[in-house]
Amino acid sequence: MSAIAALRTGSGLVSAAVPDRCLETVASFHPGLMTIPIAGDPAGRFATDAVGQLAVLAAGRETVIGVGPGMTTSDGARAIVADLVASAVPRVFDADAINCLAIDGLVDDLRSTESHPAVLTPHPGELARLVDVPSTNRDGQIVAARELSGRCGAVIVVKGGPSVVICGDQIWTNATGNPGMGTAGSGDVLTGVIASLLGQGLSGWDAARLGVWVHGAAGDLAAQRYGQAGMTAVELLGQLPAAVQSVVDDR
Repeated sequence: MSAIAALRTGSGLVSAAVPDRCLETVASFHPGLMTIPIAGDPAGRFATDAVGQLAVLAAGRETVIGVGPGMTTSDGARAIVADLVASAVPRVFDADAINCLAIDGLVDDLRSTESHPAVLTPHPGELARLVDVPSTNRDGQIVAARELSGRCGAVIVVKGGPSVVICGDQIWTNATGNPGMGTAGSGDVLTGVIASLLGQGLSGWDAARLGVWVHGAAGDLAAQRYGQAGMTAVELLGQLPAAVQSVVDDR
């Protein structure tokens, strides 16, 4: 979902790094998607050896790395996230990557700068693990996210209705999207959208805000066509090009 979202947001070349035994399955999702086999453990998760392989990618031609969806919190996954914390490549941390940051207490070690940004996209449950504020206390979570962003420099997208983007003292509230987007895979699509925009040269702050807006606009287009009740992340992916084009047309 994340990789295809990046393709549909304008990235010319997208590669999905997956445990080697998952390669053929992932490659079958889209003919334009490149796949990279990485060492896996017997359970099909990233092995601890995977971190070295991904470090080579991060030092090569990759312009941005999105990490987290579907990766679990195995030892291999945690080693990958720990390595990316100090990476100079722009990064988007989502889902289990955020859980790995929380488990190992690494979020304050993020090296996020204007030229090498880190963007975190937690839903309320994931944010609760990072900042120790209950998911039911949205106002408290936003305050805690601002404090966390100020400490580590990362841009934080507090997902929800509406989503809020935070960068230090800056805060922006999104106006697109609808309840039908509360479906499996929707957050993975957002990861790919923001990663694509980072790779196209936007700052972390701009990529996060535009990414959230485009993601929500695609959701609104999908709801108009299919209805909120039955739309899935697949329909959301299908509307991304139109949502991106609407931004271009408004310029």
